Parts: sequence; C-alpha cells; structure tokens
Amino acid sequence: MIDHKEWGAANVPLFPDRIVTCLVRFCGALSTALILVIFVQIVFAVIRRYLFDSPLQWSDEMIGYMLVTFVMLGSAEALRRGDHIAIDLASAQLRPRMARIQIAIANLSVMAFAIIVGLSIWDSISFAYSFGSYSVGYIEIATWIPQAPIVLGMALLFLTAGLGFYRSVRGLPQ
Repeated sequence: MIDHKEWGAANVPLFPDRIVTCLVRFCGALSTALILVIFVQIVFAVIRRYLFDSPLQWSDEMIGYMLVTFVMLGSAEALRRGDHIAIDLASAQLRPRMARIQIAIANLSVMAFAIIVGLSIWDSISFAYSFGSYSVGYIEIATWIPQAPIVLGMALLFLTAGLGFYRSVRGLPQ
C-alpha cells in the first residue's frame, strides 16, 4: 500500500486512484473466492461420479464459465501487485529514467491490449444479445452472459494500467 507520509501533501494519491485500487482489490478477492467455489464443485462432481455413479451433467460447462470469470476478475489485481509473468533481464539493468519510460510503454501496451480485447468481446456480446443465441450444452444460458466478465476484466485491466502509466510518468512509486 502507499505510504502517505513518505509522499508529502502534494503527492497524495488521486481520488480515482483509491477507487480503482479498491475496486480491483475487491474483484481480486472475488476471483479468489471463485477458485474455492470451483474446487468445491470439482470435488462434488468427482464424488457424485465415482462414489454414487451419478455424474453432474452441467458441472464441466459451469466450471468453464467460472474459470473465465475468475481469470478476468483477477488479471487486474495481478497487474496491480506485479504478480504477472514478466521477463526482466533487460529492464532490471535500466537506469531510473529509462526504467520509467519502459514501465510507461508497458502500461500503454496493456491499455491497448485491453481496448482491443474489450471492443472485440463487446462486438461479440452485442451480436449474441441481438441474435438471441443460447449456449449448447446442459446449461442453456444466453451466450452473452458468460462473456460479460471479459468486458469487466478488460475495463479493470485498462484502469489499472492507466494508473500505472500515470504513476510512471509522474515518477511515483508503482
């Protein structure tokens, strides 16, 4: 977390910074909870299949939807915390000014990725909604519903990268 005393009064984090950080952390916590729900559902499905010879028909499809949701909700938190996959052989050797530029470019790249994926999935959701398509399988659900967490995840990723970009440009700690 950010130490306000170390920054001084002029560098206190912006209001949107705190809101985005809280929202991203909350979604990260939901992502963690979904991992536990998926685990319980898998254990339940295995018990039903192998002990009671009564498999759950809808379990695999539901787990797939929840996997997409937990990845999308957790991606922004991973970026915020720096827990994402990174290759820092070259960037670890950069001087402070070049490191800030590299971080700014990396955050701009994440923002571009989030925009591209977000707009792409938005088009897909719009088409599925207007067409009225439903999933094939045991869970008959409108196909736009399991795609919606992707838009949310890309919006959170964009906001998190935007804050990272702002901090790198201003020379603030990441």
